[in-house]
Amino acid sequence: MASKIDQNPKQAFTETLKDARLGLPQAQYQLGLMYANGVGVKRNYVQALAWVRKAAERGLPAAQYLLGTRYESGSSVAQSDQAAFQWFTKAAEQGHPRAFYRLARLHGSAHAALAEAHHRRAAALGVAESQWILGAQALQAQAPEEALSWMRKAAEQGLAAAQCALGTLHQHGHGVEPDRGEALRWFRKAAAQSWPAAQVALSRIEAGEDDDLPSAPGRMGRGRRAAPASRQEHSPADQPNHPPDADRWDQLADPGDADARYHLGLMYEEGLGVAPDALRARAWYGLAAQQDDGRAQSALARLLELEADPQAVVWHQRAAEQGLPESQFALGQILSAGHLALADPVQGTAWTLRAAENGHPQALTILADLFSGPTNRLAAECLRRAAEQGEPQAQFRHGQQWDRPQSPGDDPSQAFRWYLLAAEQGYAPAQSAVGACHLSGRGAVVDIPLAAAWLRQAAEQGEAKAQWQLGSLCGDGGPGFKRDLKQAFVWCQKAAEQDFLPAQATLARWFVRMEQPEKARAWWTRAAEKGDMESQYNLAMALWNDPGPGKDTARSFHYLHRAAAQGLTAAQTRLGILYATGDGVAIDPIEAHKWFAIASLAGDHAASQNRQRSAGLITTGQRAEGERRARDWAEARQTRASDAPDRDF
Repeated sequence: MASKIDQNPKQAFTETLKDARLGLPQAQYQLGLMYANGVGVKRNYVQALAWVRKAAERGLPAAQYLLGTRYESGSSVAQSDQAAFQWFTKAAEQGHPRAFYRLARLHGSAHAALAEAHHRRAAALGVAESQWILGAQALQAQAPEEALSWMRKAAEQGLAAAQCALGTLHQHGHGVEPDRGEALRWFRKAAAQSWPAAQVALSRIEAGEDDDLPSAPGRMGRGRRAAPASRQEHSPADQPNHPPDADRWDQLADPGDADARYHLGLMYEEGLGVAPDALRARAWYGLAAQQDDGRAQSALARLLELEADPQAVVWHQRAAEQGLPESQFALGQILSAGHLALADPVQGTAWTLRAAENGHPQALTILADLFSGPTNRLAAECLRRAAEQGEPQAQFRHGQQWDRPQSPGDDPSQAFRWYLLAAEQGYAPAQSAVGACHLSGRGAVVDIPLAAAWLRQAAEQGEAKAQWQLGSLCGDGGPGFKRDLKQAFVWCQKAAEQDFLPAQATLARWFVRMEQPEKARAWWTRAAEKGDMESQYNLAMALWNDPGPGKDTARSFHYLHRAAAQGLTAAQTRLGILYATGDGVAIDPIEAHKWFAIASLAGDHAASQNRQRSAGLITTGQRAEGERRARDWAEARQTRASDAPDRDF
């Protein structure tokens, strides 16, 4: 077809029209492109869309992908993410690389696991944008070697963002030995594509001030100090490899790219490749700041602060709320001192704490002085003293300090004593705890009617856990306590409406027994969205096994993956089977072996058998890769667990 177009556009159009009318999908697709681009015929987007649709309906992946892009953008057709998703899915099923990338974008953060899976498929098929995104995610996850690998693939395809990031990785030695020459090479490639961040980086390296390069993706940018006087004296002619004029760089941000605008602000503030111009710097920072670019908000606030402009507080606040430690620290100092704003030492300390959590060194130093000493022991002592003075919340929390099953310091009788003191003052969480003690016999005698009485007092105050426990007790009954299914539903539903996950899961199970699957699914969905892995698994199986129109394999896979990622072995085993058989998902023997290995390490017998069977059906390399992924998953999970804050005193 291309050769026909090269010979004579009108003749090529005529011949293509004949083939398209015969039903040849490639010709129909090519004809759609001719109409869209005015090749051999007057441009007509309606006809273009019609012919592309014919080719897509006949199964041509390129046409399916193009039709998906039209629906996604709303170009020549009513915008519809659902229709775009359907056409991208059809194209992806036939292996169209960019269809996987588009599907990942549509999933976005709402279905992060599915989005990442699609990005990985697209990246493996050579889509530079997906390779770049995976590299950024790996960098954020503190996996610099993986980040380097993906960034290099994208950069070698000419993606400027990846080239700039790769230069930063080589400059700072993230995942690779520091290499100034290699960093310069990649920065120059990106700068040649008019990428402002690369120009900033080049200027700083060449000026010998490369300790503060633009942040790599996935890392929080540091705040900028005023440039030294010597840097302000540079002119473009003094520095090699700069653009010939400033106008070219100004034009880069005209479409509204916040990143470009921010870096143009840097260039004008610090005289990087252009003459220093504070007014232009402030203007570009302002445009990017209005687009919610946190770095620009912080930089603009810093300039305004130098001019004693109260608007600095507003922009520091907006940047601080986005997590920029420089602005968090600056806001803490401003509010603590009452500079440019009314003094608020409490809020000032709170922002200083947040800056310290993000690693700001000055904030950490200040807090080291403020909180020097054994803070956990101090907190425990404060609670003990408050409890002894009769404060019910402190009594309850002090009781929790003694309530540590299978841990040092566990003393159930002491815990019950403090719980009871708080409960007798009407403190609902303590009443719930006393009821639980009488149910289990932990620290108190087993007394079902007495447990129910305490739980009812807490439940009537709206304590969700007590409502659920009372509902469960009404549903099960016990010695001296009669079953009452009506009350069971009443109390359990009250707890569930407060988003108490165990109550939502309990209601779902009850509705299953009552053969009301829609109501069960509704409660499982609410619990699953809040992170309850049992509900995620149950919902996944309900969606998968639904014999009617409620069957939804895509949502089923999504919730199954979430449950597996949280460590539910049944979900892990099931996920492995799906990957192994290709039931509802593309066959992936490596992922299948990975999930079988993970579940078998947790003691799942079926997973162990499947792991052995899988090992015999795949290559040695595939088996090794699956085992490696399983180890990486387990190590990452252990790291997350060890990094979780210890709430015990």
